[in-house]
Amino acid sequence: MRSWISAHVWLVALVFAAVAFVSRPAAADDRQECLNGSKETAAATIAACTRAIESGDYDDRDLSILYHQRGDFWSWTSLADCVDRALKDYTDAIRLEPEAVSSLLNRSHIYNQRHDYDRAIADVNRAFEGGLSDYGKRVGYDERGYAYQAKGDIDRAIADYTDSIQLNANSYFALSARGSAYHAKGDLDRAIADLDQVIALYPKYAPPYYNRCLVYREKGDFDRAIADCSQAIALYPQYRDAYYYRGDAYQAKGDVDRAIADYDQIISLDPNDSDAHSSRATAYLSRGDFRRAFADLGPGQVLLWLATIVLLAVIGWLCSRTGVYARRWSGRTMIEVCEQQIADMQHRNAALERIAAALEKHSWS
Repeated sequence: MRSWISAHVWLVALVFAAVAFVSRPAAADDRQECLNGSKETAAATIAACTRAIESGDYDDRDLSILYHQRGDFWSWTSLADCVDRALKDYTDAIRLEPEAVSSLLNRSHIYNQRHDYDRAIADVNRAFEGGLSDYGKRVGYDERGYAYQAKGDIDRAIADYTDSIQLNANSYFALSARGSAYHAKGDLDRAIADLDQVIALYPKYAPPYYNRCLVYREKGDFDRAIADCSQAIALYPQYRDAYYYRGDAYQAKGDVDRAIADYDQIISLDPNDSDAHSSRATAYLSRGDFRRAFADLGPGQVLLWLATIVLLAVIGWLCSRTGVYARRWSGRTMIEVCEQQIADMQHRNAALERIAAALEKHSWS
């Protein structure tokens, strides 16, 4: 009896040993598949990472690396919550290894995408404290610069982009972003200089031409603005914003027909583009084509415009009539009051139009 029990115990021990012998190499294989995966095999790589994580064979830094690796591969899936899953994995990687700089930088990117700029900046700062390669520094400067710019801290954004450019003078993102920051600051010449460099490095890419078009438009150089937007359109024929600002520049030059043609192109790409309809209506009005202008504006805006015009006309008539007796009352005082009332009304009307346009655009988007 005792010998049978002893044999039974040895048999169980051998079974457990065999299972352990099989499972550990399997876990090791999963780890290798996780670390060596590719975007083409993202689903299989994620499954391998999950098996390795759940095997219990790894802890601390090794486990942190597995979480980080799985976090990277969620972006190659079409899952609706892939970003949430990546964020959780990077957070777990950082929990296991507080100086997991790659996870910190990747998490800062997600925070930027979600407009959580303070957390993005905090993660980049932690990554710098943990020590970064030159490549990591460039990523950190770019992410932190983006967050600062989004927060309106333009000077800090420019400083970070400049540090990134010093590490890589050909960085498309850093040069473009610094040009955008200079534009936001009103330093138009420096913005153009950065965009010139981007275009010299990447002449077949449309966005820098469009961005430079905006700067030239702000400088009042309509011909160069038109040329740049035209080049952006040539490289990407469905570039709606480039059509819009080229049309705007044509309209500023008084070339109403070409402006309308560009607005037509936008509307053909997106019939619901309210900005294009409004701008085309303005162009039609400048040409005296009220029927087409009202068709673009829609009934609500037409009634608002007509009511405003009638109100201004009435105020103007009253002020002109009052002017006949104004000298009898107080010299030119009454006329000046009426003129001020008209100016105030026009100012309020312009403000209301801007608010209405903003609300309309917000509801449409």
